Amino acid sequence: MLNKKLSVALIMAVWANDAASVTLGDVETIEVKSRAQLLRSDLDSLISSTLIERQQLELMQASSLGETLKMIPGIHASYFGPSSSSPVIRGLGGPRVKIMQNGLDGGDASRLSPDHQVSSGTSSATQVEILRGPATLLHGSGAIGGVINVIDQRIPTQLPDQVSGELATSYNSGDGQKELAGSIITSKDKVAVYIDGFVRDADETKIPDHSEHGVIENSQAQANGFTLGGAYIDDNFRLGLSYGWLSSQYGLIGHAHHDEEHEEHEEHEEHDEHEEHHEDEHHDELMPFVKTAQHRYQLQAQWFDLSPQISELSIKAAYTDYRLQEIEEEQVATQINNQSTEVKAQIHHRWFDQWQGVFGLHWQKSKVNPVGEEANAPQTTTDSSALFTTQKRDFGQLQWHLGARIERVTLTPTLSQADAIDSISFTPISWATGINWHANEQHQLLANLSHSQRALSASELFSFGEHLGTSTFDVGAYFSMAQQQEQALYQPAAAFNALETEDATTLDLGWQYGGDKFSWASSLFYSEVKGFAYQQQIHLSGAGLPIYQYQQDRVTIKGGELQLNYFVNERLTLSGFADYALVTLTNGDYLPRMPPLRLGAKLNYEVNGWQFGLDASHYTKQNKVALDETTTSAYSLLGLSLVKEQQLSEGRLSYYIKLNNILDQYAQVHSSFVKDKAPLPGFSAKAGVRWSF
Repeated sequence: MLNKKLSVALIMAVWANDAASVTLGDVETIEVKSRAQLLRSDLDSLISSTLIERQQLELMQASSLGETLKMIPGIHASYFGPSSSSPVIRGLGGPRVKIMQNGLDGGDASRLSPDHQVSSGTSSATQVEILRGPATLLHGSGAIGGVINVIDQRIPTQLPDQVSGELATSYNSGDGQKELAGSIITSKDKVAVYIDGFVRDADETKIPDHSEHGVIENSQAQANGFTLGGAYIDDNFRLGLSYGWLSSQYGLIGHAHHDEEHEEHEEHEEHDEHEEHHEDEHHDELMPFVKTAQHRYQLQAQWFDLSPQISELSIKAAYTDYRLQEIEEEQVATQINNQSTEVKAQIHHRWFDQWQGVFGLHWQKSKVNPVGEEANAPQTTTDSSALFTTQKRDFGQLQWHLGARIERVTLTPTLSQADAIDSISFTPISWATGINWHANEQHQLLANLSHSQRALSASELFSFGEHLGTSTFDVGAYFSMAQQQEQALYQPAAAFNALETEDATTLDLGWQYGGDKFSWASSLFYSEVKGFAYQQQIHLSGAGLPIYQYQQDRVTIKGGELQLNYFVNERLTLSGFADYALVTLTNGDYLPRMPPLRLGAKLNYEVNGWQFGLDASHYTKQNKVALDETTTSAYSLLGLSLVKEQQLSEGRLSYYIKLNNILDQYAQVHSSFVKDKAPLPGFSAKAGVRWSF
């Protein structure tokens, strides 16, 4: 049974059998004593919303971060195929969800476009944190949706008593994906060394047989990487360095075989011989694909127990050199380079009577340089510096949280238009306050009020050009559109200086209960967002690709999540969840690609060291759609998992099999740009084994 003194906020979402040490918002550590299959709450907006441990990640792990996390309540995926799938939190994605690696920005290009892969993977991750509320202000003002922090051991935090590590391999029948990953950590005197690596290879993803092709065309992918890190660790000081290299290659979905020409050609059945020849040309045609490469260096220094008022001083820094290439006909059509540097300093203190918290400084600089025929944004340097704090105080059974952040963001684009600006600056100011009231040992009430401001990104401001991944012509909010003699014109907007930060005011309410046989966690949220940047289709005569321009408007976001657990006995647990989010504009129109209402249920049973899981999820029909957007049919998915662990003379062995989409349902993801061309995989079986020593 759970320790009843434990916050009910931590009842739901840990799969591990052992006690887990949990860091909450970099403020406090709580020891969670849990039995198998208990789930820590995903809904606490005042501390770390979700902490996913290594054992749970093993069953959840997919080829992209979005697909790995998409079954967490409140989280969906953008799904640009299995390789490019980013998390969507409460209906928000892209630049509104910050992706981090060990507390610092991932430094890739995934926030620029849905077809760009997230570089932060979970092959060697020990934990994944999902943050909302005041804790997000430690990491940036732009995370209106939330923060996802992938944590690994690349900079060791403790000296192991002996050499330890793991070796894991898996195979997935749905795309023939084979993966091998391993890690090792050792120490001598006061120095710890860590090494990990992985290699992954997958063919095209199989989809239900009644679809046209039987596979998602051009969805094959390969990836590999390694990390080397070390740390000097003393009682009151820790200094670590690491280097990581990552490389991937994946097909660009939605552009195989020039689909429109192919379909038009098939309509003329009378030219059979010509069609055969045309088909052969398509078969031989080289389809577009993406190559990425990343070099990442990290530093971390920590001083502990500096005084009775200062428990820790930490400095984190990272430099990332990232390159993405879109390749067509063996030629680099577009290349995006992103060089980013980030430094964060934090003091954990008890300066004020009965208060404890964090003060910090945060500086980041990134230079994004798109070049090539479809580079639809200028080279832009973004500088940001910030001062932030989070504080908390206990008033008996009531805990009060506060957070604030002030930031200066300057974007310096290289624009060729006459009278174009040299730079534009924003000063986002964000704050959050919340209470956590333990009414008694079983009931906990939560309320969180936040105001978050976000500076618009370079792509939202300065895009102008064709976008291969989404088959659109994108126009930034900085430009005005006009038409002269059926030619589209663009020029800096006269009102460009009216561009404002995106301002979100959010109220989040939660009620959680934890008993011996039953527990639940519920959350309702409501947001008013001024200056919300979104893409609206512009209709111009004679235009080829559909034109989408970023505009700013007021929107409302509302929804909620619910999780339930029923502990039948020590072996059997039944659980369920529901989540929903809706974004509407001032005129009543809906935002495109909003996930529908989702319902889920799961049965977990443990006997003789075996763990059996049966899960089902239902996505309702999405008919609340934007203009020019099609509806998406309802679908249900059924899955099954079987896990076994056993102790060996040397280490521990665990192996599993997981069946996905058992009923082979055809399912389209409404939050995807390519839902018609990339449905979810059909029936698949994944088997894996891990040796820990």
